[in-house]
Amino acid sequence: MVDWASLVLKSIYYYGHLIGLSNFDFDWKTGRAYTSKRSTFYAIFVGLMFPTLLVFHWAGRAQFKVIFRNANMLHEYVMVLMRVLRISAGLLTLLSQWLRRRQVMLLSRSLFRLYQERPEVKRMCRRGIMTKYCIAIAKDFTQVWISLDALDSNVNSSMLFGQFLVYSMTSIVNLAVTQHYFVLLFIRARYLLLNRELREVIDEANELSHRPPRRGVFICRCCSLADRVEAIASLQGKLQSMVQKIRDLYAIQGLLVFSGYYLSAVGTGYLGYTIVKYGLKDLGMSYRRLALIVCWCFFYYLDALLNLFVTFYFLEEHQKTIVLMEKRTLFAPGLDVRLEEAFESLQLQLIRNPLKLTVMKSIPMSRIATTSILGSILTNCIFLIQYDMEYF
Repeated sequence: MVDWASLVLKSIYYYGHLIGLSNFDFDWKTGRAYTSKRSTFYAIFVGLMFPTLLVFHWAGRAQFKVIFRNANMLHEYVMVLMRVLRISAGLLTLLSQWLRRRQVMLLSRSLFRLYQERPEVKRMCRRGIMTKYCIAIAKDFTQVWISLDALDSNVNSSMLFGQFLVYSMTSIVNLAVTQHYFVLLFIRARYLLLNRELREVIDEANELSHRPPRRGVFICRCCSLADRVEAIASLQGKLQSMVQKIRDLYAIQGLLVFSGYYLSAVGTGYLGYTIVKYGLKDLGMSYRRLALIVCWCFFYYLDALLNLFVTFYFLEEHQKTIVLMEKRTLFAPGLDVRLEEAFESLQLQLIRNPLKLTVMKSIPMSRIATTSILGSILTNCIFLIQYDMEYF
């Protein structure tokens, strides 16, 4: 039977090398991450090629009217801002990969070691991997189709080159986001197994505490449970440390991607108002192009929701760990001292190191914060529409 999840992961690995995002090699059999002249020089070539091409290419004002042939200045400003953000995010992602090269290699090794301990995590992540891959392919395919449809009647070499550069920068950012998604998906699956084992240990310890103790058997079982609790505490610390490293590694990219989603949402709301106000004919858009834009928006925001909810699900698994530890209050007195100390150590570890995921240590990742951001997006959409109504 074909292992589609492994094929997807390997295809993304080689695609990362192709576009210059990956600057080291990885042995899929041993988990060894290492540098080579081939991968290093090729990544340097691609990393220098894109900035050089961007310097020599200037996307003039007329090119922003490809999709909106009768665009006003406000339309152009919105599109220019989104394009500049995508290009900046792509270039900074490439730069960050070089600055954090050693840390990314160490993270890759750590992830592989965790996979070797519990290979079933790949089976648990299979649906998430395939869903993300299919949505990413559909989103990129729709984006290319929109570009080709827009250039169909206005094509020239300069426009094609400009679209290629923007798409390349967008692909680099999208792949970095996909890698971040897969890492969090894997760690969340490992956290789920951790909680499953912790639940078994707590249930067994609770049952043991309410039984009449038999000295020899009782001590042996308590020591065995204490060993399992200590192993769980060690793994929980490793997983939380890895997530914090990922947060630091992808801090700048996270801020740019967040800004991209934010501005795209505002721009999409303004686009809807523009179509209603002017109509497709006045904007020079066809129904086919509108359908393509709607499809792209659907896949784009569906992909954004996947990235958001994998973070929420991980935070929920961590919260389940805290809730499980509260069941210690149900234990009857009399358990072995070492087992009690193991539980207390894990409890203190969770209290001393609370898990907080943020974007650049300023924007918290939570459902409440997301609701506030949605309100901010709506407010800015209304402001942009009011500005258009007053001045255009």
